[in-house]
Amino acid sequence: MAGRISMKTLLRGTLALGMVASFIGLGGCASGPTRRERAQLKYFPKAYQLEVSPTTYKVEPPDIITIHAPLAPEVNNVKQQVAPDGTLNLDLLNRVYVAGYSPAQIEKLLTEKLKTYYSDVKVHVDVKDRSQWYYVFGATRNSGPKRFTGRDTLLTALAAAQPTRLGWPDRIYVIEPSTNPQKRHVTVVNLKDMIQRGNTTANVLLEQGDIVYVPYNPLAAIGVGLQNILFPISPALNVASTASYTAAAGGF
Repeated sequence: MAGRISMKTLLRGTLALGMVASFIGLGGCASGPTRRERAQLKYFPKAYQLEVSPTTYKVEPPDIITIHAPLAPEVNNVKQQVAPDGTLNLDLLNRVYVAGYSPAQIEKLLTEKLKTYYSDVKVHVDVKDRSQWYYVFGATRNSGPKRFTGRDTLLTALAAAQPTRLGWPDRIYVIEPSTNPQKRHVTVVNLKDMIQRGNTTANVLLEQGDIVYVPYNPLAAIGVGLQNILFPISPALNVASTASYTAAAGGF
């Protein structure tokens, strides 16, 4: 029994190793993004385009907004969470719908409404506890959802997520998901090139909902693949190994 299980285990492991090696031989071991993958960069804003961020962030529940309007004491220093219906309930102005607006648009909206009561009024808003996220998955120490600030770059996201030695820095995937295939884009970035050469051409500016995926490097992928294949029979293998050891030792 022990011999048969061990042989099956060996055959499965050999087959798995051969399949993974074949996959790598067919292109799984390509280093860095291909020309087609690099071409996808045109769909992602770059880090030097930070001026676009104030318009990309849209306020949604349950964001918290603080209003600064020194000439309008009814709303000055008011701090409110955006209600589930997307509104703020303010003295003097009653309910004001702000969901889907950028901070700059909310400032303009409140300024226009306050002009009915005050002249030369100026409004500034701060937005905290933001409702939007981007996501990091794969071979990192700190995967999961991350709060979107509008100024998150690929480098800052990866620095916070801390890729492990099992990751593949030559091929970092940046994904703009969408239900519409025409708006769904995937690019591959060479993190090693950015770090070693200082080439930040591909240091894209992340947007709300973007996904950063750090894949396993080829050797780590082999190990994980073998572990997943051998996992179902590992309890039986342990039992067989224990029985073989007991028999060799002469029993109890």
